Amino acid sequence: MRNRTFVDSKSTFIVSLIVIILTVLSVWLLGLGKHHTMIENSLLSTAILSSAFFLFIAIGLYGGYKLKDNLGRITDKFDWKKIEHLKSLDSPNSDMPDVGDGIVGIIFGVILWLIISFVISFLLWVFGAILWIIVLLFIGMLYWIFFRALRLVFKKSSDCRGQFDRSVMFAFFYTILYSSWVFGIIYIASRN
Repeated sequence: MRNRTFVDSKSTFIVSLIVIILTVLSVWLLGLGKHHTMIENSLLSTAILSSAFFLFIAIGLYGGYKLKDNLGRITDKFDWKKIEHLKSLDSPNSDMPDVGDGIVGIIFGVILWLIISFVISFLLWVFGAILWIIVLLFIGMLYWIFFRALRLVFKKSSDCRGQFDRSVMFAFFYTILYSSWVFGIIYIASRN
């Protein structure tokens, strides 16, 4: 039996997040100086990340790497009580605008305060719910890519170990498979 090299999925996930953030930030910040459009910056970022993904897969397949699961279930990482806490957010205390004097001013001020409090509470609730949904979907997507999808890719590592052509072919196929949808979204966005 051959000696297998295991890649830690937690380390891969953390390093990949750092690479993604640094790549996107550097492309966007350097692109601002050259007056690139948002579409051009997105294409460049995606191309760089796809190239890095291709190299990672090709090297991993050539080396015969396997992915070791030490992330666990993604749903175990969240404290669902914190998400439920967002539903009970109330608007912060603030000074009411001056609405006038007398009993009419007091009544109008209370009504205005209730309306503003309701609107702010509703907006905070909507924003919090949308933000958490986006964060959870993004983390779920990254989890699937960095563990489930890569585990499927590295199942081919025993067939590709030491075979450069086969490793590059599989790496190219999986890179196209896993990144073409991002290019498709950018293409559709550029047409509108």
